[in-house]
Amino acid sequence: MRRILAIFLGALAASLVLLLVGMIANAINPTPPEFMDPETPEDVARRVASATTFTWLSTIFGLSLGAFVGGAIGALIAKDRILSITNLIGLVLSLWAFYTFYIVFPAVLWVPALMLICVFLFSYFGGKVVQKNRTPKDG
Repeated sequence: MRRILAIFLGALAASLVLLLVGMIANAINPTPPEFMDPETPEDVARRVASATTFTWLSTIFGLSLGAFVGGAIGALIAKDRILSITNLIGLVLSLWAFYTFYIVFPAVLWVPALMLICVFLFSYFGGKVVQKNRTPKDG
């Protein structure tokens, strides 16, 4: 049960960090109001076409930071099998990359590809930091 909770809370924390970074990035570089309520594939295509490199990089940064935090939280909660836990957190977070791929493809294929790499890499790093800093009596 502890491992399932670790995966769930790690992925939730990662998603919240992504949301927070997205809100900050949108405050810095707002999406035009006419693109905020996409109802048709054409509206989505116009929104994607209007996205700047800053938007995509901030999304990747937010997901990477979130994956790191999620991996660390998952490792703290799970206490063992950290590599498995962080990989499963990365797998759950990869849904963000697949969503981006589905919505954006083929306009900016590099974004979901980099997102997919980052979720696994940074969730692993977050777990490794916790594992390295854990004292023997911590479990």
